[in-house]
Amino acid sequence: MKAGLYCGHDDVRVEERSVPRIGPHEVLAAVKACGICGSDTMRWYREPAAGEKGGINTGHEIAAQIVQVGEAITQYKAGDRVVVTHHFPCMKCVPCRDGNETACETMHEKHIEPGGFAEYIRILEPGVSRGLYPLPENMTYEQGSFAEPLGCVVRSLRKTSPMEGHTTLIFGSGLAGLLHIKLAHALGAKKIFAVDTNESRLKAALKAGADEGLHATEKLPCADRVFVCTGSAAAAETALECVDRGGNILFFAADGPDKKICFNLTKFWLLQPAITFSYGAAPRDMREALELIRTGEVRVEDLITHRFGIDQFPEAFRLAANPRDGSLKVIVEPHRK
Repeated sequence: MKAGLYCGHDDVRVEERSVPRIGPHEVLAAVKACGICGSDTMRWYREPAAGEKGGINTGHEIAAQIVQVGEAITQYKAGDRVVVTHHFPCMKCVPCRDGNETACETMHEKHIEPGGFAEYIRILEPGVSRGLYPLPENMTYEQGSFAEPLGCVVRSLRKTSPMEGHTTLIFGSGLAGLLHIKLAHALGAKKIFAVDTNESRLKAALKAGADEGLHATEKLPCADRVFVCTGSAAAAETALECVDRGGNILFFAADGPDKKICFNLTKFWLLQPAITFSYGAAPRDMREALELIRTGEVRVEDLITHRFGIDQFPEAFRLAANPRDGSLKVIVEPHRK
């Protein structure tokens, strides 16, 4: 089979590999659609692991069809359509019991081989029991590939709920920011402001449901809910000045392990906003995201601008890492002819 491999930011390739062999408690699935996530293209996040392992397959926004099941598997069969998540919480530790499931250490364990940028993936035993979600009949594989990114956004907005009737300011109008806009709109946000430095992204934000698109250099309003969906340190610092009294600011993206920002502690002590963070999606977030897509409450297919086969994976990666010509969501379809 063919599989994409990230060996470094400037070394992304396609290699021939053997189709993974499965054990009695495992499943083999054909990847039908896998989105390229912003985190897949973050050099500081990916290059250390790629260097240690001689290349990694980071695809994790996966919709697939099961083609083979192990002899001990009874809950799935060949032909079943599923959404596959590569990681999930243990549901037993203190963070999990407190409802902070994505702070769980096991969220950093991978339960698929090699990854979603491949024609086939082996789903390990824990993944079969905790990492598969049936794909509703009325959903396409492309829509299914949005379950994980939308699940992350579901979690983000849950941590700042309620959204209804609250002014909302969203920094970054890439895919994560656009999904925040769509879900905030669906949840009844009072007024949604999108902030970006790219005019085409601001147009996309308005199309996604933002009420106003603001350039990052403009004077920005304060809002009840502020979301930072870009790794820009400047955006993070500006966002801290835009959260209103008693509001919420949530950091959905980060700028690297060594980056630090300062904020006015006395001002925050007086205004009492909540500062929160959101990473990943827990099972409840995945289920809610699938339902939002299934019912049409959040439309995702209009965000797809480019589709590539597995042979074109390096080109797809370059486009996702360096957006141009209005590109938004880039989807890899490994079996695309």
